[in-house]
This record gives sequence, C-alpha cells and structure tokens, in this order.
Amino acid sequence: MFNPSLQQESENADILRGRQLHAAEQNVERALVGSLFAATLTTVFFHSGWEHTVWAWYLGVVVVCTVRILFARRVTRHPSGPVAPAEIYKFVLWSIVTATTLTSFPLWVTMNTDGFTFAYMMALTLGTFWSASFVHAPIISTAIAFMLTELGVAIVAASLAGMDWSRAGLVALFVVGTGAALHIIRQHSDLFRQAVLQQLELENKTEVIELLLKEHEAQSSDWLWQTDDKLRIAAPSARFAEAIAQNGTDLAGQTVEQVLSDRATDGNTEALAELNAHLANRRAFRDVVVPQSLDSQTYWLSVSGRPVYDRRDRFVGYRGVMADITVARLAQARAAHLAQHDALTDLPNRAQFSARLSRALCRGQSFALLSIDLDGFKAVNDGFGHPAGDKLLVEIARRLQNSLGSTDIVARLGDDEFVIQTQQANPDRIASLCRQLIEATGQPVIFEGSEIAVGASIGIAFAPTDGATTDEILKSADSALARAKRDGRGRFRFFSAAMDRELQLQQQLIQDLRSALGREELILHYQPFIDAQSGEMTGCEALIRWHHSERGMISPGQFVPLAEESGLIVPIGDWVIEHACREAASWNNNRRVSVNVSPVQFSNRSLPERIQAILQKTGLAPNRLEIEVTETVLVEDPKMALDALGQVRALGVRVALDDFGTGYSSLSYLREFPFDKIKIDRSFVQDLEARRDSQIIVRAILDIAMGLDMTITAEGIELTEQADYLRQIGCHEFQGYLFGRPTAANDLPAALTGDREASSPTAADGQLESVCRADSA
Repeated sequence: MFNPSLQQESENADILRGRQLHAAEQNVERALVGSLFAATLTTVFFHSGWEHTVWAWYLGVVVVCTVRILFARRVTRHPSGPVAPAEIYKFVLWSIVTATTLTSFPLWVTMNTDGFTFAYMMALTLGTFWSASFVHAPIISTAIAFMLTELGVAIVAASLAGMDWSRAGLVALFVVGTGAALHIIRQHSDLFRQAVLQQLELENKTEVIELLLKEHEAQSSDWLWQTDDKLRIAAPSARFAEAIAQNGTDLAGQTVEQVLSDRATDGNTEALAELNAHLANRRAFRDVVVPQSLDSQTYWLSVSGRPVYDRRDRFVGYRGVMADITVARLAQARAAHLAQHDALTDLPNRAQFSARLSRALCRGQSFALLSIDLDGFKAVNDGFGHPAGDKLLVEIARRLQNSLGSTDIVARLGDDEFVIQTQQANPDRIASLCRQLIEATGQPVIFEGSEIAVGASIGIAFAPTDGATTDEILKSADSALARAKRDGRGRFRFFSAAMDRELQLQQQLIQDLRSALGREELILHYQPFIDAQSGEMTGCEALIRWHHSERGMISPGQFVPLAEESGLIVPIGDWVIEHACREAASWNNNRRVSVNVSPVQFSNRSLPERIQAILQKTGLAPNRLEIEVTETVLVEDPKMALDALGQVRALGVRVALDDFGTGYSSLSYLREFPFDKIKIDRSFVQDLEARRDSQIIVRAILDIAMGLDMTITAEGIELTEQADYLRQIGCHEFQGYLFGRPTAANDLPAALTGDREASSPTAADGQLESVCRADSA
C-alpha cells in the first residue's frame, strides 16, 4: 500500500544527500588547487633527489586534480537537486583515486627517509589527510573512503620499506589520527545534516506560505509586490499585472513610481510624492492610498511595504502588499455623502446646511432664508402610506431645486420641512419666488393612479438683519413660518421683531401649559343647552379655562392652538373629558354633558378606549356624554376619523358635528357618518335678521338634519328674536348668552346640580331664567 509519509521521507533523504554532495563538491575545487600548489613545491624541492619518480607522481597529481576539478565544477554549476544513494559510489571512487594519487609518493618517501625530507613529507601527508577529510565531511562515506585509502597506502609503503618499530609507530599514528578524524568528521557531518534538515523544513514551510499567499492573492483584492535594490519591480505576479492593467513582462524592471504614475488622476501626484519619500529614506510604510484611472473610472490602491536587508545589512529591495480598496473607498465616500445629505431626497441635510450658513455669516454675506413647511403632508402619509409620502417628498425636492438659481441651495431639515438659502435680497423678488414655490409644491403628484397634493407655507428672514448666527436666522425664519401657518396656510410671511416677541411669548406659554395641570390652573366652565319648545335645560357644554397664577385668565383662543401645536392637547383633552364626566354624574334628571374633541386627539387611535375607561371610572352613563367634533377632524384623515367616531358611537356616546356651515361643509360627511346632532355655527345665527341668505342656509341645514333624523342645535343666540325665529322653523335646541354664559360648576342652577332645593321644574326654570338674564346683561 502506498504510504505518503514514507515517500516524503525518501524524497527528503535524496534532497539532503544532494545538498551534502553539492556542499562537498564546492570545497573540492579549492582543496585540489591547494594540493596542486603543494605538489608543485614538493616537485621543485625534491626533483634532484627523486628525479623520475617525483615527476611521474607530479604528472599524475596534475591529471587527477584537473579532471576532478572539472567534474566538481559540472556538479556545482547547477543548484543542488535530489541524489539517489547509488550516485554516491562514484564520488567514493573519486575519493579513493585522489587519496591514492596525492599520498602515494609522500608516504613512500616518509617511510624511507629521515631528517628534513621526513618532516616535510610527514607534514604534507598529514595536511592532505586532514584537509581532504574535512573537504569531504558533508558526505561521510567519501571522507571515510579518503582516510582509509590514505591509511592503506601508509601500510603498503611501510611494508615495502621493511616494517620496523619506527614505521609501525607511524602506521599506528595514522590509525589513531584516522579514528580521531572520523569522530570529529562524524560530528561535523551530523551538524551539517541537521542544518540542512532545518533548512529543508523552513523551505517547506516557506513553500506552503507562498502557496497560501498565491491562493489568497488569486482570490482577493490584495497582491504581493517586491523590488530589487534599484526599486525596480521584480517577479510581478499575474494578479499585480491585472490590477494595474499591464502584463508581467512590462511590469518587470519598471520602478514603483513608473508603475503607479497616473498624473491625470486627481491626487495621484501627491500620493506618489509621499510614497517616494518613504522609498528614498528606506522607511517602512503602511496604507499609502494611490488613485488610478481605468476606462475613465477612478480606482484606489493601498500600498504597504518594508525595506529588506541581507545578512551583511545591505539593502536589497522592498517587499509589501498592494490592495484594491475601491469598494471600501466608494463605501466611505457614500457614508460621507449620507452624513451630509438626506438619504431620501439627496438634498443637503441639517448638518451641511448649518455649516454652509455659518460660513456665509462669518464672511458677512447677505442672503435670504426661506423656511418651508408642507401643509397636509401627515394626511398623505396616513391616508396613502409612507411610500406615497416618500414619492411626494422626492418630487417636492425636485420642484424646489428647479425653481432656484444656480447659486441658491435647498436642504431638507426634517420630515416635511425644507429650507432655502438664496442670494436674492430684494423683498419683491423674494415674494415672487415664494409664490412660485407655493404654486410648484401645490401641483398634484400621481401615485398608483391617485392624485395626491399638499400645500406649502413659507417664512422668510434676511441675514444678517434678522440674525447674525445660524441659530438666530433659522429661528427668525421659523417665526415667520409659524405666522404664515396661523394666517391660513399656503402663504408666506416676512419676519419681524414683533413675531419674535410673539414666538417667545408662545414658547413661554407652552412651558407654563405643561405644568398647568399639575398646578391645578385648568378649570371647566359650563354653558347650558335649552330645549327650544319647553325651555328646560337639557345639558351643558364643558368649556376649558386657564387661570394662570401670574397672568390671570388666559383665553382658550390663545392657549388651545398652542396645546394642539405642542401635542399637550391630548393629556389636557383627557383631563377635560374625565372632569366633565365626573361633574355630570352628579347632575339630576340624566342631563348630558358635551365635550369638544380636537383633531389632534383623533390622531391617537386609542381615543375610544380612553373614553370608555373614563366612563367606567366616573360611572357616567354613555348616553349622557356627547362629544363635539368639527369637519377638520374628517378632512385630515377621513377613514381613520370615521372609524374612530364609529367606535365612540358604538359605546353609546352621542356625536355632534360642530360649526356646520363653515369650513369645508362637505355633505358627504353627513352621508358617511350618522351624527346625532348638528350645531349651526353662530355666524349664521347672528345674521338671521339682517341677511336672507343666512335664513336660507339655516333652513337648508335644518331640512337636511331632519331628513337624516339628526338633532339641530343653534349656538350663539343672543336675542329673543333669533330664538323665536329658530323655534318657528323647528330648531330643537338653543345655546347662547341669551340663556346663559359659561359658568363654573358651583354656579350652575340647582335643578341641574341637585345641590340646592328645587321643588318643581317651574321653580328650576325660573331660577335658570334669572341666571340667564343676569348673564346676558
């Protein structure tokens, strides 16, 4: 069975043998040249005494050494390779031949002479013995062959000269020397063998590492590079050549600067200057980014490298890694872009726009700042979904950009909040621009076959007049925007100092309003409803009042819009419903209480659940609670509002449509939801005597309500003539100063509250009549 480990060991043994042989053969040439020199001296010194013998020996030495040197050169001309065991035998044979040739004559002379000749020949023999032994030390078999051959020649020479004690001593000396040399050479051979094995192991690891690196280079965006001492690219890989669009032949021999030079690409020259500074000073460097261009597309290379030195501390070049970081670079650029731009519209965001404003103000530039808020955008999101809202925002952003000059900039600061910086400073031109912007934003957008549209309100401030800092100029523009929205939306307003003071006052009121509930500054007043035929009180409308601890009574018309704008109307509205229900629970004769509900409260879908919880908590019967809503509730999100109203009515709570006849006055609302009551707005009631059109409108409302089985309440009645007319045409219920002003719960008639004695409805009606007269007076 095939065993891979045994095969690997055999291959390693052949490689080891080849390197031992290569090392020995490298020493052979130098050693034989020395032997030729020694043989030449010997021939010169002793040719007169030994004549033909020494010349014959010298000729043999020259021939053998020359042939052996040529043979060694043929072996060392190429790098070492694996050598089979059988190939060693010819090198053993060469050891025998060279040992016999080099030592035969000197040993013969040594055994047959004395004096200077003996000493010289003995030194020559021992020198040849030790030098040849160490020359062949990497291959111990050839070293042993040389030593044993020289020992055999010594024995033969001694025998031929006649063995006596002196010659036997010389032979013994050679035997001892051979043993000592064998021990030393074996140690030297083992050390050499261990060094070669360690080198082989290191080469194997290096080969594995190179294979892994090549595999990594082939499968990643990184590649290795190296140079010679002249900083010329050496052995470029195919991956390297592919990355910089050159073939390997063209790359080899070029300098790093030549390979990476692309001066037409921005930043390339500066990057190469940095890279050359590192190379010139032989410094290690990391992640030097060099931009390149290919087919009009920019890509980026990250270059890292370190200088390489040999054992003599001589610089031999650079080695390093290059990587294509284009993907990461583009991702970083995208991230940087997103940090400065709105992800949806790609307009500058608040951070970038604020920085731009700050620079312009620091330079003392004059400009106009337009703060734009979309009207009705929330209804688009709620009614059509966020994809429709996103499409609308993208289209609005495009229209705003198309309406501006080349030096103007538009940014998106929030959901439906945009801002424009324009170099225009003329108020008339700014007004013209605002009209153009309002018209552009008001054009409908088609989404899934439906038209969706919003309006826009704009506030304008001028720098540096209306603000010397970014915060100040933005605040001024926002103040003007708030005024535009309060004045009816779809308008633009210029900032004035009065707006700023008003805004500060509003902000202070909002802060005070946040703590008004906790300080028990909010109270309820009640205004009665009167049955048009019997004159009896049927219930009351709960109206909120704010008694500020420092400012005194604050009009609901002043703080209720602020509560709606800030979202405080939700907790305040819950408080009103709960307190009104608790108060009504103590009234006599099942009279009802009516509570106004803001459109903001309807934006919270939990309103029906909260009303149900309050009814359970206070114990008020559901049919004694009436909530009043205006058509605005139905305009913003009709589906959600109608669904919420349906849930409220399902609890048994009455629902009234307030201020009918004003605003949108869509008859479709009356068809889509069965209101319990319609309240005719005071503006029509007050004009009944003077305007016939008001009479016609009131009669029409009454006819519609009666046809739909709804109750009609007329509000704002201040004159007896108004009440008489409304009674004659069939109005069901009255409300107004003629019958009573809003009053605290403690001042309500006893017949309603049960806190005072009232023996009969007549007495109660008389008491109510006196109260009403006093209030109307």
